[in-house]
Amino acid sequence: MKILSSFYHTFKFWTVITLLSLVLGVAALSLALIQRGGNGPHQIASLWSRLLCRLNGIDVEIQGIENVQQNRAQIFVANHQGYFDIFALSGYLPVQLRWVAKASLFRIPFVGWSMKAAGYIPVDRENRKKAFQSFLLTIEKIKAGCSVVLFPEGTRSEDGVIGPFKKGGHLLAARSGAPMVPVTILGTGEIIRKGSAVIRPGPVRIIISPPVEVDRTRGTEEALEDIRKTIIRNYEDNRQERRPLQGGKVN
Repeated sequence: MKILSSFYHTFKFWTVITLLSLVLGVAALSLALIQRGGNGPHQIASLWSRLLCRLNGIDVEIQGIENVQQNRAQIFVANHQGYFDIFALSGYLPVQLRWVAKASLFRIPFVGWSMKAAGYIPVDRENRKKAFQSFLLTIEKIKAGCSVVLFPEGTRSEDGVIGPFKKGGHLLAARSGAPMVPVTILGTGEIIRKGSAVIRPGPVRIIISPPVEVDRTRGTEEALEDIRKTIIRNYEDNRQERRPLQGGKVN
């Protein structure tokens, strides 16, 4: 039965993501023709992500939504558990996001075209000049009022353990003046395990902690390490007992 269930959920996921990408991709591209800046296409991308979660039986719960500031750009610093990190954050963070993603993703039909229409930022990490240009473009997006998400571990965790944070991402806070917001994610690594394409639906919990302001009296590297400690503490406190949140479920 487990094999049949896994096959069903996996087939359903890939069917849903393909159909949503075609339909909403066309909608995002059409909207981009009449609306500049990427806000409209991102709203469609957010809808795409929410539907992808709902239609595949992924319940997303959010704690600390009051820590999201609506009137300024933020840098959300999150642990990286699995692919559904992106879907959950894009679908349920109530802000204009601009994702920094691998340049190769922008070449995928409909998905990549929609990412470009939404003003997302391609990065080629093997080309230092282009990577630096992407860094500068990200700062411009933040100063224009768009928030971004960073996964400073650099890759998805294989066992849930939160790895060391790579240096570099904290420079965005120093250069842009935007606060960094710790985000702890639980459950996504169990939905699509690293190295597998099999889908196992389950609950996802997102914990948003108070923002951390970066100033001249405190080094950004120190602030980033404090954020890592906050995320680890939240992860350890919540991974054993997945009790209902006071704020309820966000759908």
